[in-house]
Amino acid sequence: MKRHSWIGVLLLTTASGAVGVAQAQSVAAPVAPPGAEEQWEADYRVIAARCGSPAFEKSFSAQSRKAVAVGLVSAKADTVAVEKSIANLRRSSLTLVATSSDCPARLAQLKAIQQSRQAALGTSTRSGQSVPARGK
Repeated sequence: MKRHSWIGVLLLTTASGAVGVAQAQSVAAPVAPPGAEEQWEADYRVIAARCGSPAFEKSFSAQSRKAVAVGLVSAKADTVAVEKSIANLRRSSLTLVATSSDCPARLAQLKAIQQSRQAALGTSTRSGQSVPARGK
């Protein structure tokens, strides 16, 4: 089973009954191996392209690039290097989403990621365009 988000890793760890250091210390996310965030981001972009509408893919990709630019995806300082790494790590969409019946669950995952990033980026999206959140 592939783990594409830290939420899935945390849920998988909890469901299997294993108690790790991250759970004992109440840390929100387990420690990911180096480069895992970039692989996950590449996978998210491929899933958005395979399962989402063109407008969803466009808005997700734009928000993804903004998240990379502000350092939400990787702690590396060089945004260009992170984007290049993400582009090189893209996998076949058939590897990530075997059938179109898998798409609704994957899109729900991507929408949850978008919502958490909106809070972190301080923006909201309307019609695929990023606009400042209220009060800013």
